[in-house]
Amino acid sequence: MGSTVAIVVTAIAVILGFLILRKVNDSADAGTTPGSTVPPTTQPVDSAATITFPATTLPQVDKAATKVQVANASNASGVAGQMTKQLAAAGYSTAEATNATSNPKLDVSKVIFDSSDPNGEAVAGVLAATMGGIAVEAAPAPPPVKDGAFAAGSGVILLLGNDLAGKTLDQLAKPTAPSVAPTTPVTQITSVATTTG
Repeated sequence: MGSTVAIVVTAIAVILGFLILRKVNDSADAGTTPGSTVPPTTQPVDSAATITFPATTLPQVDKAATKVQVANASNASGVAGQMTKQLAAAGYSTAEATNATSNPKLDVSKVIFDSSDPNGEAVAGVLAATMGGIAVEAAPAPPPVKDGAFAAGSGVILLLGNDLAGKTLDQLAKPTAPSVAPTTPVTQITSVATTTG
C-alpha cells in the first residue's frame, strides 16, 4: 500500500513538473506559431568593428540660477573677496563676500546650499566640481555666516577653508602631483639574517 501511494505521488509530481515547464516554454515562445521552432541566429564577430552607443546628454545647469556667496572660513584674510571675483569671471552669479562663523576655522572647504532654493543643490554641485571636487551638503539653520542667513538671491555658500584659501580656479582645475621625496635616507641592505631550526 505504501509503495502505491509513493508511485501516485511521484506520478503527480512528474505531471505537475511537465505542466510547469510547458507553461514556461509557452510564454517564452509567445511570438511564434505553435509547433514551429525558430533557429537561433548567430553572426560572426568582427574584431575590427566599432560599437557606437547613442549619445546621452546630461541636463545643463545654469551656474547663474542662484547667487553664490563666498564665506571666509580660513585663517587667511581677503580670500573670500578674491574668490568671489574669480567665480563671477567664471560665469557664476555672486553675492557680496562675507566671513564664516566657524570656530575653529575650517581646514577643508565645502559648499552648502539652501534646500528651499530650487536651484541651490544643482548650482552647489557644479561649484563643488569647479573647486576641485569638494563636499556638498544642505546648510544648517542658520547657516554659519556673519549675517546668519543666506544673502538676498543666494542659495549657495562656499565655506572657503585653509585648504583652498588663496588659490585660483586655474590651480584648482589642475591636479597636483604628490610629493614622493623620502623623509629619511634609504640605507642599503647588505645581508639578510636567517634562522635555522
